[in-house]
Amino acid sequence: RPKKLPRLSEVAKERKAAEEELGKLKENDPQALADLDQELKYVYAAAERWTDNIFECKTYLTKKRGMSSKEACRILRISDAFDYPERPK
Repeated sequence: RPKKLPRLSEVAKERKAAEEELGKLKENDPQALADLDQELKYVYAAAERWTDNIFECKTYLTKKRGMSSKEACRILRISDAFDYPERPK
């Protein structure tokens, strides 16, 4: 047993180093990058959908309820800078 304890600590160090290297390599995994790209497209589509809905609400308030554009923006709590998100590259 006393002879095997130094070997155990050596193997533990090697394992820790291998796990750290694996963690670094996982960042560049093609499948992980493809998954992130797919998720980005999904999130962008959702943001675009919400933006469409907000503009539809604003249109409804101005055309059907007779509000001014500024008043509708105030009620919806959107600023003049509110616009569609930029398309991801």
